[in-house]
Amino acid sequence: MTEDVLNWIKKEKLMTEGDTVIVGLSGGADSVALLLVLLELRQRIGYTLLAIHVEHGIRGEESRKDAAFVEKLCRQKNIPCRICPVNVPDYAATEGIGVEEAARILRYECYQKAAEELKQSGAGRVSIALAHHANDNAETVLFQMARGSGVHGMCGMHPKRVLGDDILIVRPLLCVSRGQIEEYLKKCGQEYRTDGTNLDINYSRNRIRHHILPELSVINEQAVSHINQSALLLQQAVSYMEQETKKAVQTCCIGGGGAYVILENEWKQYPEIIRQEIVHEVLGKTAGSRKDLGMVHVQDVCALMEKQTGREITLPYQMTASRIYEGVRLCRNQRDKGTGVPQSFYEVTADDFAKLEAGETVNITLPDANVSLRLLLFSGKVDEIPKNQYTKWLNYDRIECGLQFRRRASGDYLTVDDAGHKKKLKSYFIDEKIPQIKREHIWLLAQQSHVLWVIGGRISAVCKIKEDTKKILEVRIDGGNYRED
Repeated sequence: MTEDVLNWIKKEKLMTEGDTVIVGLSGGADSVALLLVLLELRQRIGYTLLAIHVEHGIRGEESRKDAAFVEKLCRQKNIPCRICPVNVPDYAATEGIGVEEAARILRYECYQKAAEELKQSGAGRVSIALAHHANDNAETVLFQMARGSGVHGMCGMHPKRVLGDDILIVRPLLCVSRGQIEEYLKKCGQEYRTDGTNLDINYSRNRIRHHILPELSVINEQAVSHINQSALLLQQAVSYMEQETKKAVQTCCIGGGGAYVILENEWKQYPEIIRQEIVHEVLGKTAGSRKDLGMVHVQDVCALMEKQTGREITLPYQMTASRIYEGVRLCRNQRDKGTGVPQSFYEVTADDFAKLEAGETVNITLPDANVSLRLLLFSGKVDEIPKNQYTKWLNYDRIECGLQFRRRASGDYLTVDDAGHKKKLKSYFIDEKIPQIKREHIWLLAQQSHVLWVIGGRISAVCKIKEDTKKILEVRIDGGNYRED
């Protein structure tokens, strides 16, 4: 098995001389075998080896025994070891995701943090070695097929992927089966830990592992190998499709900062399979992950493109997809960390004002747009005032702390002239013939109930630039549905 792994490492260029290799060591059979194989190959390839064990805070005393086993094994093998405790249940509850997904995210965070620390201390390339093997890959392909994830899921696991600057995730055992691993450990006389939850068939992957794959192997004893071969072929096809999709996204998608708009007219110029891939790509960009995004979510967004303006659907990762005039807007609802409730406003703080006074630009991310603020000195020339719809100059001399970007609220008003006459925001919307469904999604720049700017529309007379204005607050908004004509 060692020679198979060595050939695989060389073929896929997973690690080279001078690398630092971090082994994700759970204490189970797979990761223990990975540690021992990489220990055998260390002198032949010429890398530095260390281990990290993530203690998930899920299985109580059993979990702590796993950590103790890992520490003892690494001490016997003279391999540096780090134990990283995390609280998966709390993280899962806070983020509104499943325990398995939460555990995966926190594991990768621990690995990446360790890799970045190594880079800062002068290490060269860092490879984070995970113990996934051929059976794991086959399980993944079948699981993704069953849940309708589309071609990306059926590609299974990749031998390596870039996690950061000179930081890789690598899978040296993808070339070997679970049976080979067990036989290797038996020959070595090496013990390992067994996670009882791996036997619980209430978990979908365990059901595939203990029931479905064995049945497929009865049909064809090379079933695992053939599934892996098919996944590799799909990876090659999808790689080409991804290149075409990225070009298409640049053409038909605008936005950033967790909010994007897929432009209908441009999107519809592509064949259906690329349209679906565009949606999948943008969903992943908005959510920050594709892990729980299946074809059902892609199809829901595609169907929304045929609905009336104003229709909305909810998606995983607290995302919302909204049908707007230009196409479909995707945004991830930002939540207040203390309450978990989606934020309805974004305050320009006293610290932000201090930055403005110091000459810095203040950037604020809204769910569907980006805002930048900066302070300028006014020359006294009124004709220099920009006429752009989404860039406004406001009289900074008339502005106080307490500015908020928010949606409309009861009692909101605009000051419409120098005499101080006021107009209810509702009346303004009616006069401008803004549909009811759109009013809920318009951002306002306000001080308490006084609306200084209906973004995309009118500004308050109080904030208009005059010849005696000294300082200007420039407010620029872009991304999503906010772009100059």
